[in-house]
Amino acid sequence: MIGPEGLQPLVQEILRHTLDGRPAVAASILSVVTEHGDSADLFGVCCAAADTGRVALQVLFPDAEVGPGQEWQLPPAMADQLAGDPHRLFAARFVTAYLNGDHPLALALFQAAETGGHQERTESVCALLAHVRRLTLRAEQGPATPDPGGVPA
Repeated sequence: MIGPEGLQPLVQEILRHTLDGRPAVAASILSVVTEHGDSADLFGVCCAAADTGRVALQVLFPDAEVGPGQEWQLPPAMADQLAGDPHRLFAARFVTAYLNGDHPLALALFQAAETGGHQERTESVCALLAHVRRLTLRAEQGPATPDPGGVPA
């Protein structure tokens, strides 16, 4: 286990390189986490990435108010589109679960990605990072036209 003090600077570097369009560097730092850390450390990377996605979605949908009994959902068309790519589907579902504060679901999604082995887990986390980068780039353009009940691709 790397632990919070050691993990924090690694997560910051992973996100910085991801958002700056250097996925290979981010993946290299991510490999340090997977080699020297444990599942809790890698889950921490995923949650930090999802939190960055949350910030981007707040910019994209500033008027979205999700209150009791309401939640963000993947539009069915997006889920269908991503069904053929389990890593991208993991990314979209993880961010959505995190947005909804459904940490048990986020953890279950992460654990499911882990059961596929090291390569599958790494590809899922990299897809999550890429998803967050796309959301952030889109947020830099300003608020989106809302898709009722959905999260943008």
